[in-house]
Amino acid sequence: MSRVVLFDFDGTLIRGDCVSSLLRRLIFASMWRRVVALLALPLILGFLWWRTARLPATVFLWLATVGRSKAEYQQACAAFVADFTRDPQRRVIQVAMQRLRAHLAAGDRVYIVTAANESLAHAIWVAIDGPPVCAIIGSQLRRGVGGWLWAFHCFGPRKLWALARAGVEPPFDATYSDSSKDLPMLLAAHQRVLVEPSAQSLRRVRRALGEFELLRD
Repeated sequence: MSRVVLFDFDGTLIRGDCVSSLLRRLIFASMWRRVVALLALPLILGFLWWRTARLPATVFLWLATVGRSKAEYQQACAAFVADFTRDPQRRVIQVAMQRLRAHLAAGDRVYIVTAANESLAHAIWVAIDGPPVCAIIGSQLRRGVGGWLWAFHCFGPRKLWALARAGVEPPFDATYSDSSKDLPMLLAAHQRVLVEPSAQSLRRVRRALGEFELLRD
């Protein structure tokens, strides 16, 4: 039976956080959005103890998209993807991409599991010429209150729920991530690999897991 291998996306396969970068771009495009974001920041910071960080993510997504039609939002996303992937070789974390390609060559079933919405992650994956994988599993958006909201935020333990909905159940053979926020996926894998983690994530994962593999580009 083929092995099941999971890869996080932002910070693991690509440098940067694509959703945060997109939302900053959309918010900074107009003065009133910037002002509202600054006014809302103290309230949002008060809820950052939530493990899922769902409220801050929802507020900024709505603020970035409210008043924009579906077509305008799609055009803004397309322009962002083109800029974000202008230099694919610098955007890709090569050591992780090499591992992903090696797993595919070995016949493993590879899934990308991301907090980014699936459509955005898929567009970036195509733009950087990422190889075909079993699926890109991520967050889902819905229209609401004049903008876009998270229908499902694929973050932290919710990644396991999203995988289960796709018929992918633990234990997994290997999980690659840069972040301690993916501890649920890492704990459910036989092989745990950290890719260019921050010092904080490294400490937290070391406390939780003990042994793991560390990759640096």
